Amino acid sequence: MAGITAAPLRLMYTEAGAGMAVSEMVIAATLQAGNQASRHLASWHADEAPRSVQLYGVRPDTLDWACKHLVQERGVAHIDLNFGCPVRKVTARGGGSALPLRRKLFRRLVAAAAAAAGPDVPVTVKLRMGLHSELLTFLQAGVAAADAGAAGLVLHARTADQQYSPPAHWEAVQQLVQAVPGLPVIGNGDVFEAADAVQLMRQTGCHGVMIGRAALGRPWLFSEAAAMLSGRWPDKPPPCLGRVLQLALQHVNAWADWERDELGAVLKMRKLIPCYLQGFSTARRLQGQLFAANSLADWQAAVTDVEAWGFDPAEPYPLQALRRARLKGAGQARGGAQHKVVLPPGWLEEGSDYDGDGVPECLDEASCEG
Repeated sequence: MAGITAAPLRLMYTEAGAGMAVSEMVIAATLQAGNQASRHLASWHADEAPRSVQLYGVRPDTLDWACKHLVQERGVAHIDLNFGCPVRKVTARGGGSALPLRRKLFRRLVAAAAAAAGPDVPVTVKLRMGLHSELLTFLQAGVAAADAGAAGLVLHARTADQQYSPPAHWEAVQQLVQAVPGLPVIGNGDVFEAADAVQLMRQTGCHGVMIGRAALGRPWLFSEAAAMLSGRWPDKPPPCLGRVLQLALQHVNAWADWERDELGAVLKMRKLIPCYLQGFSTARRLQGQLFAANSLADWQAAVTDVEAWGFDPAEPYPLQALRRARLKGAGQARGGAQHKVVLPPGWLEEGSDYDGDGVPECLDEASCEG
């Protein structure tokens, strides 16, 4: 998740029970160009293992360089190619979830990454179902990726025009499992609670579960899911408000240390404050104070001053918050309005496949920045 899953949060997730935590999206071209921001994104804490990177590229030669660099120079043990982005500025240039429509290019990209990574580093491919319900691409793309050497597939069970609105279509995960027998398929979408992870695997036959926004402000979700997937009940209930505040304080402090930018980390943390405090009835005044914080000292003072901000550290975790969407998708009604997916001119026309030996001029990795 861009701007969120930096090393401190990834460490929190793996320490809480996640089998692996994937980096923010790294753009192959800017990494190759020596862009400092991209190189920082492609860095890991010394305690992180395995090192997993989400990589985006639209040119086979650039992906070849990036995969070799990440494996040989940065010790990456897993590469996940992102072909699921639904953002307008990306699809308008033919990238993200629009790129699987260019079948030959898509296959060449996966093949280049798999070959460059080598036999010991798995390359997975993340997909959406397609652009909309009348233009689904995930089955053909999944088969093509398998043939090109992908070690596994990740399906976000929504179309691009859904963005992040409910519902996720778990039946599509089952269809993909059946389309690529023997290849691991990871299901993603609408996993709000540990029981959802179990149900997704039972219902679809998928081999694992990816949890994204539902874990924001709830790192313990991974330990709960790991327990239930092992046939056990979680050994303790969700934490009370006081413990949640300790986790949030730990997060912002680690983020500031990682970025070497205290103010920058405090400002970035503002988007996650509602995720940590969602549903806590006694934390409303405290939330406002944390939004106003400009330093780690402000954070420390706020979360320890019960009398000034009137919160109850012993308040139990609010069950009504468990199934609320976080960040993108929050407030969107189930089955609500769809977003128009913008494509390059002629992208859907027969005979304009763009799939020669080169790469369509409209494709531009830089459109993913920012």
